[in-house]
Amino acid sequence: MRREVAAATIAAAIGPEPVVVCSLGSTSRAWAAIDAPNAVHFGSDPMGLAGSVALGLALAVRPRRVVWLAGDGDLTMNLEVLLAISGAPQCELAVVVFHNGRYETGGGHPLAGAGTDLGVLARGAGLRVIDTPAEPDELTAACGRFWGEPGVAFCVLDIEVEAAPYGGPGEHSGAEARAMFQRRLRETATPTTDEAPTAGPSTSGGNP
Repeated sequence: MRREVAAATIAAAIGPEPVVVCSLGSTSRAWAAIDAPNAVHFGSDPMGLAGSVALGLALAVRPRRVVWLAGDGDLTMNLEVLLAISGAPQCELAVVVFHNGRYETGGGHPLAGAGTDLGVLARGAGLRVIDTPAEPDELTAACGRFWGEPGVAFCVLDIEVEAAPYGGPGEHSGAEARAMFQRRLRETATPTTDEAPTAGPSTSGGNP
């Protein structure tokens, strides 16, 4: 599946309410390209920390749902975050790993242990793993199972090898992007746990 097709399919399936965290790299570029309305945090250096940010946000905004779009390179730089997620208090976190077996940011060189089954590692850490979807309709169905049970869901998504989507610097600095995300998070926050969340305006909170 192409990365932007995957991002658009996920956006359509989860709707605007969940908070989205994107790892540094192609997941951030793909999500920014579709301009989804969610409050979204685009990961930045150091690589490998997006999972920790996603877990912290999922705990902070409970019972609101959080989706972490992880690059396989980003995740493998911090595999112990799977244990942290498994051992954390219950939160509504869905982890979707874009897996193409390479580091796109560095020019596409192979990922160390590219053949490792990340789903097996996640299951061994105690996470609920959803079978790998191969087509957009299967991905839509998988998204429907993210919160079919309380707690964390984990899914690996095989992404086609494409040209690295890197040109010049992003539109916003890291500090600007963080400020925009914080503002968007406030705008879309649920007033109380008993009330439905508001949709808010249709800006995504900045480019990576």
